[in-house]
Amino acid sequence: MSLSLPSQLLLQQALPETALLINPPRDDLSHELHQPDWHVASFSYAVQQSFANQDYQCVSVTAPLQQDYSLIVVYLPKAKSRIKYVIDFAMSALSDEGEIWFVGENKGGIKSLNKNLKDDFASIDKMAIGKHSAIVRAQTPQHKPTFNLDNYFVSHENELGLSLRSLPGVFSQEKLDKGTQVLLKYLPRKIKGRILDFGCGTGTIASYISQNREYEELKLIDDDFLAIKSAQVNIEENSIEFAGAFASDGFSNIEDRYNWIISNPPFHQGIKTDYNVTEEFLSKAKDYLKLSGKLLIVANEFLNYEVILRQHFKGVTIVTKENGFKIIQCEGIMRPRK
Repeated sequence: MSLSLPSQLLLQQALPETALLINPPRDDLSHELHQPDWHVASFSYAVQQSFANQDYQCVSVTAPLQQDYSLIVVYLPKAKSRIKYVIDFAMSALSDEGEIWFVGENKGGIKSLNKNLKDDFASIDKMAIGKHSAIVRAQTPQHKPTFNLDNYFVSHENELGLSLRSLPGVFSQEKLDKGTQVLLKYLPRKIKGRILDFGCGTGTIASYISQNREYEELKLIDDDFLAIKSAQVNIEENSIEFAGAFASDGFSNIEDRYNWIISNPPFHQGIKTDYNVTEEFLSKAKDYLKLSGKLLIVANEFLNYEVILRQHFKGVTIVTKENGFKIIQCEGIMRPRK
């Protein structure tokens, strides 16, 4: 892993000893920043762990902050729906004379950021340009919002009759995505036992299973803290029994084996398309399945995941293709010989 272009630009600046860093990217910034008194609030569990391993103090990105900061550095989120969330979150912890640096790639929305800030700050300027990126400085805040997570939930009822709530930027926030719709349409009738929903997002897959299939236990994992908060709320409000949602970097926090792992796996990290996360998931899934366990995923038709899966499963079947997606079911785990 290396430094992203925005991180390279940030490290060229004169940095103070203390600050709050929000939404840092999944790169080597935790190793290169060398500001041990900075606090870090990340949307990503994997990124948070990277900073925690370097002895940075990590704070929650889903709860009100307990102190004010004179400098807050915000990496612009990829999801436009998350921009207001991150601005409000930062401003709620900004001191009266403080400033916020917004860091991002030119093609990632930093050029048009001013329109999102004009009502919140008296002074906005572009303090640094380079590396196909920019740092926008916002000074003299015009108000200090009180951060309340409940204000950012969006509710919707999808075509399957599921009532779900979701936070900004979480996959399938406002409607059922086409891939998951195809997956649930062809969900096997005989799914049962212990089930793991990998990359759960709002918890749509697990919510549907809880209402339409028999099961012993449902576990939901995701790298994104807002996704986990959304899933936890939906588990509670839909009274889903024997279920729990928690953050994990891939399978990092999974110790058990499951009868089924079901997923609409993510393949985007940051602005660019990145298949590494999903390819690692496909390679490791067998290690978290019982010997008779099965993996069921939905993927875009153009993604040739079968090549990876056949290295780990004896049976790899394309169940169906529909609307540009395919459902792949895998069974017959290949265990390495001792």
